[in-house]
Amino acid sequence: MKKETKIIEDITITLERKNIKNMYLRILPPYGEVKVSAPLFLSDEDITNFVKSKKDWILKKQKYIIENDIKAPLKYSNGEKHYLWGKEYTLQLISNDTIKNVLIDDEKSVMYLPIPKRSTIEKREKIMNEFYRAEMKKAIPPVLDKCSQIVGKKPSEVKIRNMKNWGNCRYHDKRITLNLKLAKKDPICLEYVMIHELCHLIEFNHGKKFKKLMDTYCPNWKKIKKMLNE
Repeated sequence: MKKETKIIEDITITLERKNIKNMYLRILPPYGEVKVSAPLFLSDEDITNFVKSKKDWILKKQKYIIENDIKAPLKYSNGEKHYLWGKEYTLQLISNDTIKNVLIDDEKSVMYLPIPKRSTIEKREKIMNEFYRAEMKKAIPPVLDKCSQIVGKKPSEVKIRNMKNWGNCRYHDKRITLNLKLAKKDPICLEYVMIHELCHLIEFNHGKKFKKLMDTYCPNWKKIKKMLNE
């Protein structure tokens, strides 16, 4: 595989020539890097014409990625930045058959991720998610107690899942589910989401009554919500 950098129509691309049949174009976050994979037999002229034909799409895609602060997918590799309760850590992989859980060095701001032999991104992600799940299990009881006293409502159960939303509430059985990745955020975010879901035990939708409840029980909820989604 041969890799080179080219500038075509003021667009910098990383070109990889591979033993493939078709040409592929990718725009990668977080900075809109342009990568082109091309068959070994394809001429420079064909590649240039291909990129030129996609120029408008490339610029539009780059603008979207930058303006929306799209993050690159995590690879769980050395040097990546990961978070625990709002604090940033540098990931360090360790090969160790006896250590199974993520370790934290607060002094050095390092997060050690033990990896099995032939580890894949999926396996590393699973280990990290289980770590965040364990952190959430420790954090939830005191937060639930505090927030239940504030709102005056208690759920029948609090579950932890890896999901798209930060939390949800099933009104009919009073079950609350929280996103395990809340463990990445500042602890105040967990309190905000907990209060949010407890308020749904009073008012199911997000209308004026619900917002009034949030204003009462979590006066700075709009500020915390913005922090949570950054």
